[in-house]
Amino acid sequence: MSIKERVKSDVEKIVAKGHQVEDEIIAFVKRDYAKTLDDVGKGMDTVKETTLEYLEGVEEGLKAAGHESGKLVSKVAEGLVEVSRDLGDRGVDEAGKIAMEAKAALNAALEKAKGSIDSVEEKTKKQMKDAHARLNEVGEAGKARLEGVGEGIKAYAAQKKSDLIDSARQALSKSADSSKELVHKLARSTEAQSKELLSHSLEKVSGWLGKLADKVKPKA
Repeated sequence: MSIKERVKSDVEKIVAKGHQVEDEIIAFVKRDYAKTLDDVGKGMDTVKETTLEYLEGVEEGLKAAGHESGKLVSKVAEGLVEVSRDLGDRGVDEAGKIAMEAKAALNAALEKAKGSIDSVEEKTKKQMKDAHARLNEVGEAGKARLEGVGEGIKAYAAQKKSDLIDSARQALSKSADSSKELVHKLARSTEAQSKELLSHSLEKVSGWLGKLADKVKPKA
């Protein structure tokens, strides 16, 4: 069963119950979309297609159950952006904690080695490298996910252009734009955490950290 067919079926069931339909659908989408993104992967094109299918599934489920769809689909689009934002923020926060633990371990090792980076054990150096790589990884994945969500919403809006009322079209456009803004916000957050990880007052250590950053760069 495709994502669209599954979502359509689930939405129909929610509408059939007739209990706080709008709230129940938004709650369902926020739960299920996060899991779906975990299942399908992190590439922008994959997330775009998943998002498009998701919105189509919600729309078709609402229509099949005899429920008005335009306004609610727009709210669902907002929910999809929120889910993607929260996943990105959570990933960067978790990676940031790992990064600070790695830096604390490095500082402890430097103190033991009297400030000599050459005397620091390789496992501690690897811990720093892995932490920096992890920060880059979650930052890039979060940006790709948000970009994919925005592109999926735009694709849905373009596909349904002739069927959408102005308010629904504007709401979808706003959700797509907010996804773009969140990409930049996430990038700034990742960059700040990376700078904090790689900052050090000792000249030789700073040089080693700079080389580490060159080895583990985010994709262009």
